[in-house]
Amino acid sequence: MAEHRIKRDGIIYTIPNDELFERLKSGDAIIDKQGHLVDRKTGNIIKWLDFRADEDMTHVKKSLPQQPVKSGPTVSEGLKQIAVNAFLELIDRAVDKFFYEVLPGVWKEHIVPFCHDVKDALTAKELKVDSVKPKTKAAELLAKQQAQPKVPMTTEEIDAEKRKAVYHWLGMMESLTKLHNAGEIEDLNDTLAQLTSPATLQKVNAYLGENQNLLEVDKYLTLQGLLGRDLYKEKVYVPIEAIEIKQIASSYEQ
Repeated sequence: MAEHRIKRDGIIYTIPNDELFERLKSGDAIIDKQGHLVDRKTGNIIKWLDFRADEDMTHVKKSLPQQPVKSGPTVSEGLKQIAVNAFLELIDRAVDKFFYEVLPGVWKEHIVPFCHDVKDALTAKELKVDSVKPKTKAAELLAKQQAQPKVPMTTEEIDAEKRKAVYHWLGMMESLTKLHNAGEIEDLNDTLAQLTSPATLQKVNAYLGENQNLLEVDKYLTLQGLLGRDLYKEKVYVPIEAIEIKQIASSYEQ
């Protein structure tokens, strides 16, 4: 029984045997975004396929014949495209500024001092009544929130939230390159500290280790490209270590 390899959207999938290949060829099965071979009628997963990036796609794209230039109001279309690009760039900068500048500043200036005040108030021997009242109200509100019953979530909803967390972490990994190119060394160090936080790495490794199908195929390939290695060996997850991320950052400083 021979293996078969097929190309889809710049990704090469390996079909392990003739039977599965015939099912895919006949249309009885399809390949989804997570790299599964899925029964078209029932939607059940038949096989989790091995995949890799198609290294020849860039050469193929370069060799394609140039499309003829369409006639029309190219000046107005160009101005519209420039306006759209500028708007998208503005949104991208605003989001980056919020997450990497505004949010850390709010945490340092307001949240941390507030926590220190609460701790000092609870451990002090003599407290004034006027200073205790607002803290007591805050404690009562927190107790009410903790006493509320937890809202149950489905497996799909839980996976979606975990996927968002890993995608956010992966976005910070990709931002290392952007910060380096922009010469923002201080922001680069802050981002590196967040990426290599033991709690953050433990959570990312736990999510990727417990569910090999958590991410979409292109996100797996992006992460493997940044790390320079495969995430799984013989279907077993190899945890990401802080030293790997620090090596990526150190390569920018050379």
